[in-house]
Amino acid sequence: MNHRLWPVSLGSLARLCGGVLLSSSIVACGMVGRLRPPKAPPSVMGSAPVGVTTLEIDDARRDRHLTVEVWYPAVAPAPAAEPVVYEVEVAGITVARLRSATGAHRDAPAADGAPRPLVLLSHGYASGRYQNVGLAELLASHGYVVAAPDHAGNTMGDMVFGISAEDRARSALDRPQDLSRVLDALTAEAPTRVGPVDAGRVAVIGHSYGGRAALAMVGARFDGARQQRECAAGAEGDRRCAMVPVFGPRGYRYRDPRVKAAVLLTPAGYRFYRDDGVAAADAPTLVVGAREDRTNPFGEFHRPVFEALRGQRHLLELTPAGHLTATDVCELVDSIGFFARTFGGERARDGCGEGFMSDREALDRVGRATLAFLSLYVDERPEAAFELAEALRPTVRTAAR
Repeated sequence: MNHRLWPVSLGSLARLCGGVLLSSSIVACGMVGRLRPPKAPPSVMGSAPVGVTTLEIDDARRDRHLTVEVWYPAVAPAPAAEPVVYEVEVAGITVARLRSATGAHRDAPAADGAPRPLVLLSHGYASGRYQNVGLAELLASHGYVVAAPDHAGNTMGDMVFGISAEDRARSALDRPQDLSRVLDALTAEAPTRVGPVDAGRVAVIGHSYGGRAALAMVGARFDGARQQRECAAGAEGDRRCAMVPVFGPRGYRYRDPRVKAAVLLTPAGYRFYRDDGVAAADAPTLVVGAREDRTNPFGEFHRPVFEALRGQRHLLELTPAGHLTATDVCELVDSIGFFARTFGGERARDGCGEGFMSDREALDRVGRATLAFLSLYVDERPEAAFELAEALRPTVRTAAR
């Protein structure tokens, strides 16, 4: 999510609940994750069983630790095996639970076969590695390995203590490096329990603030000198001013050359990079925009990013859809319950519930387009161009879930 899941910190929420300790306050207020009824799997589900595991990856160079969820094609589970239930913890308390809609299994043995393409997945602002479980499982069922790190310092748990403007700026710098470190670990270090990964077939997907990181991975440039001039001229209230001491006044362009393509889900980043900065991205890009997005409005964020791109570019427009429709955040908020919906305000419901397409329809549309896009540009199957064109065509619109 580009903005906070709820506008007060969980510490403030604890005080509102009258608790002394945060963890006991969460429990007393009923913030323990509940499960929604099982959902039908997406219609574009692949044939491979899905395994999921958690990796702990250290980055000694930056003195940083990453918790990473990895989905992968797996051996078929035993009939009695129970599908995974994902648990989101804050301050040691499970605040949300998410049931696998595709029957993924925890730590299932990886399927044999040739090295598989890798998709790096960057979550939104103050969210976490489980926010796009449905898309990750879908891609794994089609033969991809999908790796989603928690970006330490910018997760739901970090909101307990609040995320400052400097922390936010630091996360913009850290996220691309996090993704590159995960890529290193899954290729050079090759953990056997997720199967072999093909370092020559790598893509990145980012939602909202993660879309900014995805743009960095494919070469978007931040003009620090311009931002410094604007802030010196009186733009102190602009949150981008916090970027200047973190990134420095010189131009900043990251680019991990191993990444061949990028998918941006209701992305942030346009005001950060601007036209010329986005134009520096040099990999095929699929932009998924939501016409009713109130957090990152379509006409101010999604379409300008798409129009500024200079290479192979594609746009999938979702309507009626908001900022969170094409993620699993709506279900996570529902699992948390009353306090997430109440204290989160409109941003915690942007794209959720009545008046928007169902999360199932959104996953089908985004999944179909993403699969065709990756097939065309990562697996280099020219025949997928027709599949992608068909996936991007407007469809009959579905109202409330």
